[in-house]
Amino acid sequence: MHNNFSIDDLVNDLTPVKPMNINRGLLLPAIMVVAFATLFVTQLGLRADLAAGIPSMVTLMRGGVLILLGLATAHAVLRMAQPSVGNGSQGWAWAVGAALLFPLSALIITISNISSDMPVNVNNGWYCFKMCLSASAATAIPMILWLRKGAPTSLERAGWLTGLAAGGLGAFAYSFHCPFTSVIDISVWYSGAIGTSAIIGRLVVPHLIRW
Repeated sequence: MHNNFSIDDLVNDLTPVKPMNINRGLLLPAIMVVAFATLFVTQLGLRADLAAGIPSMVTLMRGGVLILLGLATAHAVLRMAQPSVGNGSQGWAWAVGAALLFPLSALIITISNISSDMPVNVNNGWYCFKMCLSASAATAIPMILWLRKGAPTSLERAGWLTGLAAGGLGAFAYSFHCPFTSVIDISVWYSGAIGTSAIIGRLVVPHLIRW
């Protein structure tokens, strides 16, 4: 140890750091979701069943699953900026399990109706895919900035979860306009957009938040 080492000098060099409040961190992604939902509704229109005040069961289930997935994974992402012993949370894993409801249902429906003609709506589907991804990209930005302020220890997991959270929240924002009522279409295009967002998050986010 150097002879000039002094605890007092180290203490004098310390500067206070403002605590990172997770609830405050969730505010910006929430604002992005509201902004994009408003943009989609004003520019493209509100779903007919929502406009009539009688949302279908599929609409309610889809919205519930998407917001659950988005908020649970976003909360996990924000907690990763403050690593500590016992600070783990597996709530996001349950949310991902709930999100598998639609693709599993679509698989069961497809198998049970294997001889039926059940086409996927390709034209509207690709549009849905692109709109969900665009909203997801914007929603990911505040979460990435939050992670850069902290000290996440698992960069790869942070990438996956950021992509999942952004995908779920972005898809939720678009769902206020999306005309799909078919479980098959919802499973293909929404799951595809969320999965793509997760992969992009895994590939891009770790490079942006590395210490």
